Amino acid sequence: MKLMDKLVSLVIINFNNKDYIERCMNSILNQTYKNLEIIFIDNNSKDGSFELFNQLYDAENIVKIHNSDNKGYSGGANQGIEVSKGEYIMLLNPDIILEEDFIYKLYCYAEKDVKIGALSGKLLKYDFKNDKKLNYIDSAGIEFYSNRKFKDRGQNEEDRGQYDSIERIFGVCGAAPFYRRSSLEDIKVKNEYFDEDFFAYKEDIDVSWRLNLAGFKCMYYPEAVAFHGRGLGGSKGGVLNFIKHRKSQSEFLRGISHRNHILLLEKNEFEKMPPMEVLKKTCRSFALIIYSLMYERFVFKYTMEAKRLIPKIREKRKIFMDNHPSIEDINHLIKK
Repeated sequence: MKLMDKLVSLVIINFNNKDYIERCMNSILNQTYKNLEIIFIDNNSKDGSFELFNQLYDAENIVKIHNSDNKGYSGGANQGIEVSKGEYIMLLNPDIILEEDFIYKLYCYAEKDVKIGALSGKLLKYDFKNDKKLNYIDSAGIEFYSNRKFKDRGQNEEDRGQYDSIERIFGVCGAAPFYRRSSLEDIKVKNEYFDEDFFAYKEDIDVSWRLNLAGFKCMYYPEAVAFHGRGLGGSKGGVLNFIKHRKSQSEFLRGISHRNHILLLEKNEFEKMPPMEVLKKTCRSFALIIYSLMYERFVFKYTMEAKRLIPKIREKRKIFMDNHPSIEDINHLIKK
């Protein structure tokens, strides 16, 4: 089989991103890897973005789906994966701009090892307002800390080459993840690749965690570079910076992220944890409760949502664990 014989399916999940679509699509159409299908999922946008896409792009390898309601990132991703035909699947936020060899480089690296379930390239920041690439890290993969904090590695750091090594990581960022289809099929639960109870936020971490438990590798391949329109937000450390950053986010984002963190741990947490990790997790949870009582009491509404969903989440956990009786030891991926 020739190197570029395998089809790669690109699933763009759109919700009111009209200003980004053309630049994202231009970067896709300029890829050196040409065996692509493009699946555009619109989650009932109100800004005319679906109409614009429908007007501008019409080819045999482009599938357009216009949902009558917002199915979230998880629902849109599942829709796209279901209709896709590729042996590899790449999900894309519309505010992503790819270097022209991005897909080619990820594809070539993935072909070297069938145990690679997911790949992340180096994601840098992009300033859409000034149409400018920035030399700041957006994500160099997702890190998993022993206190059960998850974060995009290197986010907001100036790119000085500190993340230029190919390495195994805990997870891949959902802005531009590259998956092997067979690995997604392996971890599917109740016909869902991405858990639709999450709707959006941290669903990429859930998928990465399941991939690791099932014995697949999530890899970081920095030679493949893309740019993401996420702003230069993010906490820079310290209580005051943390509070300032949190206040810059919507209540919905903070609330659903809080809810999904509870679901994430309920679904994937190890049955046995080292005592020090239990202590760190407990201390962090206690600190967040105190913070929420002082500044964000609205998140307790989302805590109750999580509690109502826990029976469904536990059922999904049982199905996954029953299908994977030999769970991979991934303690080496946890940052102490």
